[in-house]
Amino acid sequence: MDTVLADSRPVAKVWDEILTKHPETSAVLADAVSILNERGKYDIAAEAIQSALRNDQAAAWMYKVLPLEMKMAKRPAKDIARALESRIDFVNADIPELLIAVAMLSRFEAWDEAMQICREATELNPELPESWLLARSVADKSKNPEHRVWARCGILQYVWTDDSAAQHEEAKKVITEIAAELDKAGDSQQAERIRMQLREASAIDLLLVLRWVGSADLDLLVTQPNGEQCSFRNRFTTDGARFTHDDSGSTKDGNAKRYEQYVCRVAADGEYKATVRFILGKAVAGTAVLEITRHAGTPEESQTTQTVKLTREDVQISIPIKHVP
Repeated sequence: MDTVLADSRPVAKVWDEILTKHPETSAVLADAVSILNERGKYDIAAEAIQSALRNDQAAAWMYKVLPLEMKMAKRPAKDIARALESRIDFVNADIPELLIAVAMLSRFEAWDEAMQICREATELNPELPESWLLARSVADKSKNPEHRVWARCGILQYVWTDDSAAQHEEAKKVITEIAAELDKAGDSQQAERIRMQLREASAIDLLLVLRWVGSADLDLLVTQPNGEQCSFRNRFTTDGARFTHDDSGSTKDGNAKRYEQYVCRVAADGEYKATVRFILGKAVAGTAVLEITRHAGTPEESQTTQTVKLTREDVQISIPIKHVP
């Protein structure tokens, strides 16, 4: 980058020479463009992107950022319009490139554009927690209530990392606060719509948590009415169920609290079969407890527990699901 700034030749020629001899990764070029933008070198930043496009080094973020750089460089309106028209189909972009585009647009405070790409990224792969967490960050910076609610509803539905309980609690708290603020502003209708979104995002038809204390390694396997099995080996099923936490035990800690968890947001009517399998190790009292929550987050929510005596034989528990018409 310093080489470009020090060279007296036309910027486009310098960039072409550099990128032809030393092709840069998308992330490296993104950093260079960001630094140039911070220094107010908008024209040089725009030329860098255009050179990358000319030299077959295109990346998804470039098509979004180029028009912004050109606008700040006070390029002719027709050139900016041409850049806008040449945007690629982001469906063909991969997730890392889309997330770079979000980060770049956020630096320009182009919040709506950044959020649109967040939506596209989550449509490509809703199961990627990083996309939802980045969307939340961008949404908060935008201060747009609609964006903030949407990102957090996604977190409630799709983020099941080890810290998901805290993430979900934060999401519910913020959405509830946004609804309360709308009530105070006299927009009770929109507030109720947001509360409905929260209820829908929080609802889980079937939640199973297998808990035990000790060094034992236990496995929870769930066979669904359609015959699919969800477990640590097959974490996602075609109907959206997911195995969200696996605990393989440890010989070093005989008093550790352990759990495995299965979540099915939209369960079909029928019989679900939970299998508890003892692998090795020791569990306090030789037992585990299966917590069964049906229709969580709804008026029909019900919770039951079943103590499982651990033996060398699998223990199977039948869990019928029936939706109220």
